[in-house]
Formats: sequence, C-alpha cells, structure tokens
Amino acid sequence: MKKLFLFSILFSILQFFNPSILNAQGFLDRVDLGIDKIKYSKLDTNYIAPPAYKLMVSVESKNYWGRDNIHIPFTWNDPDIYNEVPGLEKYETDKILSHSNQSSINFRVSYKGFAASYGFALNGSGSKKSFALGSNGNKFGFKLGFERNNLSNARFRDYRYLPLMYLFINGLYEEGALDNPVTIDEIAQHSVFEKDDYISEDDEERIGENDAWELEEVAHWYANFYYAFNHRKFSMSAANYAQYIQKRSAGSFFVTGDVNYTRVKAHDMFFYVTEPLEISDSLSSREKFSSFGFALGAGYGYNWTPNHGKFLLHASLRPTVNVYNHMRYSGKGWAKNEDTGETIWTKGERIPELEPLYDHKMKLTFGGVGRVAAVWNITPKIVAGANMEYTIRDNRNSKDYRMYNSRLNFNAYFAMRFIKNKKH
Repeated sequence: MKKLFLFSILFSILQFFNPSILNAQGFLDRVDLGIDKIKYSKLDTNYIAPPAYKLMVSVESKNYWGRDNIHIPFTWNDPDIYNEVPGLEKYETDKILSHSNQSSINFRVSYKGFAASYGFALNGSGSKKSFALGSNGNKFGFKLGFERNNLSNARFRDYRYLPLMYLFINGLYEEGALDNPVTIDEIAQHSVFEKDDYISEDDEERIGENDAWELEEVAHWYANFYYAFNHRKFSMSAANYAQYIQKRSAGSFFVTGDVNYTRVKAHDMFFYVTEPLEISDSLSSREKFSSFGFALGAGYGYNWTPNHGKFLLHASLRPTVNVYNHMRYSGKGWAKNEDTGETIWTKGERIPELEPLYDHKMKLTFGGVGRVAAVWNITPKIVAGANMEYTIRDNRNSKDYRMYNSRLNFNAYFAMRFIKNKKH
C-alpha cells in the first residue's frame, strides 16, 4: 500500500510536466533555459555577454603563502608581580605562530557559472587539500569551501614562566654571581621561551616530554557571497575564470558577506587537571582552538578591457567588519588517578591563568579581500588567466583571545570550453 501511494505521487508529478521532460536532452534544455532567464535576461549586451560554450574544464596552479596565529592572553595570580618585574605587561600573551607555503594543482569544472574544484599539494611546508563549490553571477555570487594544512613549522612563545626566570637571574646578580643585571626584554628573547613544534630526541630528554608540543592541523571552512549593484554592465565573474565576457570596461560597488570557521589542533600545550588526577608524563593530550565569525563588507571592483573582452584586467577591494564571532578552547588528555592508579582519557578543566580563553563576548575587528586578475580569451574555446588575492580574517573575544589568518594566493590557470550554448 505504501509503495502504491508513493508511485501515485510520483506519477502525478510527472504528469504535471510536459512529456518531453522525460527525455534527458529535453530536460537539460529546460534547465539551460531556466538558468539563462535568471542570469542573462537583464544584461546590457553592449557590456556583457555569455560565452559561446557552457561547460568549462580548467587546470590551475595555485601558490599559497599563509599565516595562522593564535594570541592567548593570560594572568598571573600575584598582582604584585608587576612591581617586582618592570616591563612585564608587554608579555601577557602566549603566541602560536605558524607559517605555511606550498604549491598545489587544482582541477575545476564549471557549467554555466556553477563550479566545483578540488586541489592537492605538490610540495611545501604542509600537506594541503582543498575543496570548493560556488556560482559566479553578475548580480550575485557565492562560494563554499574547505582547506586543511598539516603544518610542521610553527613556534610557540610561552611567557608564563618569565617572571620566575627574571627573579631567579637577577637574584644571582644581587648575590654577586653575575656582573650585570638582566632586563625582562633580554630574558624574553631567550630560546627557552620559544619552542618549535619539532623537538629532537636529545632535546626531549633535556627538557622533558611534556614540553614537546606539536601543532597538528589547521583547517578552514568558509562561505562568502557578493551582490553587485551595476550588474547589468559589470561582471565579477568575467574576472573569475572568464565565466562571462566583459565586452566594454565597467565598474561596480558591491556588498559582501563572509562566514568562516577556523580550527587548530595541537598536542600537549595547556591541558590541565586537578587532584586526584595528575597529567601522565608518558602520554599526550589533544587540544583544540576554534573561532567562528560572520563579517559584512562593501567594496568596489573594476574591469578594464581594450579589445571587447579578448583581454581583461580586474582589480577589486572588499573591506569587512566582523558582526559576530565565537571563540572556544577545549582539551582532552591522559591523566592518572592518584588514588586508584588508573590512567583515563578525560576532559581538561578550566585553567586559572588562562581565563580569557573561556570568554565568549566578541570584539569588533576588521578584515577584507583584495584581488587583481588578468584573463585572456585566446579563442572562444581556450582561456588562460592569472589572479592574486590577499585575504585577512581576524577573530577575537573581549579579552583579546585572538585567531588571525592571512592568505596570499597567486593562481594561474588554463581552461577549455565545451558544449555550445543554444540560442533560445
């Protein structure tokens, strides 16, 4: 009975349409016609034209330089420490500083402006993978994407033990063991406060396993969109992989939005437990720093072409302001119960000196995207181009727990068009 009911509904829906929809080619023609009505019906064809072909396949070389920095404010339990250690207020933030650069190959398929791409790294400081879906129209465009870096060139500047070191060294000076006093700045520059995320076996024996931290992964999920006001004459997508043809020079103001989520995974940094538990010396912890942000912005872009779209130069700037962000920190690790002797995997407790990590109030921050591009429509079927884009995202809470990401991408691509558009 249930199967008969579902079959009846499906049959009724099919009867609603013209029988030609049951033909695959007829269905695709209707889809194309619907897309054309949405995308091309209000164009000023003196300025913008759709390409002669609707399917584009491209191979892209992407070169990437990026920074993923985390600033972690902390407090000292003794407020009088500032009187004992002059200049200490400059060192109230631990910092994770990571840099990455790599080259990757991306494959991209676009059908009437709707595109999907996948990329993988060829070399560089990390193993990068990326995936994106999007659509570039004249009036409206969006992009959804994901990228991940397994990094190995990060540094951790940990100043929480700086006062103790200062008091110890200057105590030696007062006792006559040292000829000159040492300033807080001189001590802060010592390598003991800056740890690479790779520790040799000799160093591990010297400093202890708990100091052998590692930045495991940096992952970004993002979604962005734009709306162009002068969409009848200006085409953002003409500069984005030549999905339209900009026949005459034009510019436009536009509004933008950006949703981003960044997650950083690390080993053995701030994991903390209290009695009767104690951290295991031989087993590690896993910790996660994350930020979710939503930004709005406005910008301007201009397309210049000297020869009716055969060659195109583009420049745009899109400053943004965060209207919402949410920061989090969590940690889990192995700990030993002193009473029972049992070793368990457990969630870490709030760290007293790192209370800013647990504050969820946002702080107003700014970011944005700057882009330049060049497109060469060699023939109606063959396209080559290059673009350079710089992106800044800066999320922080009211206590200045901060996750800052910057990206510089230089991309060059070669594309071919297939399947000629029908004239409706």
